[in-house]
Amino acid sequence: MNAKIICTLLKKDLKGCLSNKNILVSFLIPVVFCFIYQYMFSGLGEDVNVYVLSMCAVFAISIIPSSILPVMIAEEKEKYTLRSLMLARVRGQEFLASKMAVCLLMVLADAAAVFFISGGSTDGFPIYITAALISAAGLCFLGALAGLTAKDQSSAGTLSAPLMLITMLPPFFSGLNDTVAKLSVIVPTTSFQTLYSAAGAGEGIFTGRCLTALSVCALWIVVGYVLFNLFYRRKGIDC
Repeated sequence: MNAKIICTLLKKDLKGCLSNKNILVSFLIPVVFCFIYQYMFSGLGEDVNVYVLSMCAVFAISIIPSSILPVMIAEEKEKYTLRSLMLARVRGQEFLASKMAVCLLMVLADAAAVFFISGGSTDGFPIYITAALISAAGLCFLGALAGLTAKDQSSAGTLSAPLMLITMLPPFFSGLNDTVAKLSVIVPTTSFQTLYSAAGAGEGIFTGRCLTALSVCALWIVVGYVLFNLFYRRKGIDC
């Protein structure tokens, strides 16, 4: 991969995100909900603040890779700029690396905003951000696959909705019963909650449930990468 090409694509993608109203609205959803929940639950104690922080961070981790990334890719196809990039000898890996970098930067910005709005402890910020980025990376390849299969931005939204719900809802309902709790472990958003809560409890990152959470994220990254490459090699950009 050519670093110069990726940097050029990165600048283009950042500019494109700022000019796309649909992307901006989706990007602001976690922050807006964080403000709303902070206002509604103000004065109810520190446990509520931790819950708001965790919930809104899950919004960011699930929405951006699963919803915004597919729209970004579908927009390139809709405007026929993706084919132009391929003809200009931009490799698929470079195109995807740029899109994923923008995606992770957006997760970083959203997660950081949510953290400070909800009054998170600064001591836990590094592990919080790290866990958020690792979990989001686990969803990026499947989000990219949804964007590649979509014909336009509208269909990208339709295709990405199930993925977003599958990754967003399990952490919220994991407390209902043991069965739901066991099933929710298989999604990266639950891995984020596990890593962050374990760090707050003083548990080691590479022990116990944290190791399971990291393994889940790694599995999603590997499987997503394999599926994306298989589809890309068979179908190319004309899906």
